[in-house]
Amino acid sequence: MSDVAASFRAFVFLDRKQAREGLSPSELARWAALKHVLSRELTGDGDEERVNQRGSLRVPAKLRVSFASLGELGQALITNLSRGGVFVATDHPLEIGARVLLRLHVDQPGKDVEVQTEVVSQNLGPKGDPKRGVGLRFVDAEPAVRRELDALYERALEAARTGRR
Repeated sequence: MSDVAASFRAFVFLDRKQAREGLSPSELARWAALKHVLSRELTGDGDEERVNQRGSLRVPAKLRVSFASLGELGQALITNLSRGGVFVATDHPLEIGARVLLRLHVDQPGKDVEVQTEVVSQNLGPKGDPKRGVGLRFVDAEPAVRRELDALYERALEAARTGRR
């Protein structure tokens, strides 16, 4: 486990540096390699093409969300998030390309965060399967919302790094 912990520490350092100021080509290569290793470790995702398409590491998370326009059908649970989006487990997947206002029910700092999203993937497994749902990409996020999303990602990243979920 110490190799994974060391990889995680190195990834977190590079990920934060990338978000702040960017990375050199060698740092970017190291970041991408670490993202691959940790994607397999954290989410079981070994699909190289999918991992390469993502702009950041998917981090396991449990966070209640709702789709503002869907009423009761809109209650769901985020199972993982990245800097660029979330996966929402739901038995009511939305069409790819659909735009939806997502409301994240955040316990800390104790307020909801609303962000416009676009459906970029679907997993249409059997109803009740926790892997059934939609991948949503954040779009048109205001700077203040972007900061809140980044803080949420940082908290989830830290929780994953220390083994708290």
